[in-house]
Amino acid sequence: MIRSYGGGEDMNIDYIIELFKRLGLSSSDAKIYTLLILKGPLSPSKIAEILTMHRPQVHESLKRLSAKGLVEVLGGRPSTYRAVEPEILFKVFDKEMKEIKNRAKEVLSALKVSTKEVDYGVWMLRSYEGIMLKAESLIEKAQIDLAVCGNEEFILRMIEKLRKARERGLLVYTIVYSEKHPRRIIPTVRKFLDKIKWAISGDLMVIADSKEAVLVQRRIKDYGLYIREPVLIDYLLHDFFNRWIRGRSIKDPIVKLPRRFTIHRLALLEAKRMIEHGKKLKARIEGRLTKYDINTVIEGLIHDIILDLSTGLMHFLVKTEDGVMRVGGPDAIVEECAAYVIELEEVSS
Repeated sequence: MIRSYGGGEDMNIDYIIELFKRLGLSSSDAKIYTLLILKGPLSPSKIAEILTMHRPQVHESLKRLSAKGLVEVLGGRPSTYRAVEPEILFKVFDKEMKEIKNRAKEVLSALKVSTKEVDYGVWMLRSYEGIMLKAESLIEKAQIDLAVCGNEEFILRMIEKLRKARERGLLVYTIVYSEKHPRRIIPTVRKFLDKIKWAISGDLMVIADSKEAVLVQRRIKDYGLYIREPVLIDYLLHDFFNRWIRGRSIKDPIVKLPRRFTIHRLALLEAKRMIEHGKKLKARIEGRLTKYDINTVIEGLIHDIILDLSTGLMHFLVKTEDGVMRVGGPDAIVEECAAYVIELEEVSS
């Protein structure tokens, strides 16, 4: 806190000083600029008097501010200086931040990235803002589907990324957590999303293409997990599915076909609804033969849907040229095929 120059109230200029430091300027530069905004044009000697600074220090600051285009000088004896309006400062800041960003991209893109890939693992995230940025990154990278849940604050933070994901053709399942019916954000989520449920409570989570996830507990905002571990991803999707089927529907239309899924249980749920509405479905499934542990692609008509919530038995029955095959999720054991990607298409009767 510093006393305002000639005013009667204290003024906090910490934010202005921080802004100037990001521009490569000093706290003295920030104070002089602020003084000139408040008092209007002043001579260097008057600035030094008001701020109790040495004149050489004032002159050095004025040179730096002039070089950035933040002060203007009126010739004469003595010369006087005035600050440019804050709108110009904003433009200078935007320009320099853009240059820094572009330079950073140039330098970092030139680095030799290690070819060593870590397919599986769980990483700790120790910053709430870092967690949010990682969640947004997963949404931006997703290609097929997303499972997202969180409180109103979290969903509103992600809403623009989720909207763009939908525009790219992704299937976005969203659970909004709120102790009371989330009336405040209903118009927003209904406008931009089309698969929305409401539940009372739960953690904040984003799962992208059933491969990557960010998870954070609502009560511990500065600690979260980035997950690339299939076993844990499956547990998270199982939890999400249970919350989805128990949640109160806000908006949940039947999906339009053709449509690809990585979330096996939700693909089953959607296919069952379509069949109950009289649709005849064909499936193309990228997966793994469980008996031989080799990758495969199978195609055929969906003969039936097994979705037994009491026993956990959930799979497609797909009629192929080689007979009817049971297609389970990525962790399938009793089924002949474990599905990674499921594409559903409607066929004429």
